[in-house]
Amino acid sequence: MDRIGNFLIGFLAGTVALYAVMHFTLIRADDGFHLIPKIAAKLDVPFEDVRGMKLRQWQKKQPLALAIVRAQKGHLLKDPSLLAFKENAKQVLDRYQGKTALTGG
Repeated sequence: MDRIGNFLIGFLAGTVALYAVMHFTLIRADDGFHLIPKIAAKLDVPFEDVRGMKLRQWQKKQPLALAIVRAQKGHLLKDPSLLAFKENAKQVLDRYQGKTALTGG
């Protein structure tokens, strides 16, 4: 393949990779890997290992926890002390989704 072809293939691969990293987080859990859509498109947290994470660690990663709850994968938040945290996350998401439905955006 000529140079322009290689450039275009590399450019396309980079664009797809950047889109995936900005919109999804790959989660490693006890039951395997999960691809979780992010709440907001950002370049932070492309991968997270959540095996054995406790409440204090989840509190530092609230956007990730909200994304997991929104993706209906709450079973990944295994720590029993996270029950109230999961319920609070569901309430925040319900409030946010209700607000965006009313404002149309």
